[in-house]
Amino acid sequence: MRQNEGMPRYVQPSQPAPPWAADVMNLLGINPLRLEILRFLAQNADGGTSGDIGRAVGAGYKTVAWHLRQLESLKAVESGAEGENRQGQRLVYKLRGAAFEDALMAVQRYVRGS
Repeated sequence: MRQNEGMPRYVQPSQPAPPWAADVMNLLGINPLRLEILRFLAQNADGGTSGDIGRAVGAGYKTVAWHLRQLESLKAVESGAEGENRQGQRLVYKLRGAAFEDALMAVQRYVRGS
């Protein structure tokens, strides 16, 4: 079964990942929506609100906001909750520097036993 098959529409990315990427997500058990959120932030240095990201990836802003809070607690994204990254009442989320690359290297080290 491919990564996006059998999933409710609200958690599927608007454009399915290429087959090779879907296979990697299946292999590592990566949530496809969360990966699309990270991909959006990696490609948009100015970041985005949960609504911006939701529209771009084809998911509801509440679902995206939940994932963003999880990613923020894991220190993968930052929201600037103190005020520097706001659009009115909305938080603007950005990818934290090399957090994604660091996570990929950590997975590789763990799998190899180093």
